[in-house]
Amino acid sequence: MATRILRGVVFLVRDIDRTYNATVQPQRDAHLTELVFLDRGPIALRSLAVLIVAAACGVAGTLLVRLHQSLAAQVAAHVTLNPLQTVIATGSNLRTLWPGWVAALCFGYAVLRLRHGATEPPPGRTAVEHQTLSQLRAGLRREYRVVRCALVVVVLAAALDVARAIASQIAAQSGDKDISTTMPATLIEALGYVAAALILAMWARAFGAEVRRLGAL
Repeated sequence: MATRILRGVVFLVRDIDRTYNATVQPQRDAHLTELVFLDRGPIALRSLAVLIVAAACGVAGTLLVRLHQSLAAQVAAHVTLNPLQTVIATGSNLRTLWPGWVAALCFGYAVLRLRHGATEPPPGRTAVEHQTLSQLRAGLRREYRVVRCALVVVVLAAALDVARAIASQIAAQSGDKDISTTMPATLIEALGYVAAALILAMWARAFGAEVRRLGAL
C-alpha cells in the first residue's frame, strides 16, 4: 500500500512539473517582448514594426557615414565647422567610444544590487512609510515602465551604431582611408552600446520579475 502511495505521489509531482514547465515557458517568451513594448497586438504588426525600425536604423547608419565623409572632406578643404560637425567629421575616437561602456558598467552594478539586495521602494514625493500598498505598487509599475523606455532608447542607439559600423566597414573596404583609420574605435564604440543594451535588458527583466513577485503586475 505504501509503495502504491509513493508511486502515486511521484506521478503527481511529474504531472505538476510538466504542467508548470508548459505554462512558464510562454510567460518567459512574452516577458522578453514586453521589455520593448511588443507584447500586445497582432504578431504580424509587431514583426512589421521591428522590420521598419531595423531598416530605419540601417538607413540612418549609412547616412551618418556619408555625412562623416562629406564633413571630413570639408575639414580637409579648411572649411570652418561647428562643434557638432567637427565631432562627426572626426569620427569615432577616444572621446566618443566611452559612453556605451560606462553605461554598461552602471547597468551591471544595478544588476548586482538587484540580485544581492532587497528591492528599494520607488521614489516619490510621499515618504515610503506613509504610502499605501497600492501606491507602492503603482510606483513600481511606473519605475518598470521608465526602465523599459530607457531600454528601447539604448537598443535603438546600439542598433544605429552597429549599422554605422557596418556601413563604415563597407566604406573602408572600398578604399576610404579616413574611415579605415577610425574603424577600431568605431567597432569598440558599437560594442559598448551593444553591451549596455544587453545588460540593461538583463536588469529590466530581473526587475520585472521582482515587480511581479511583489504583486505590482
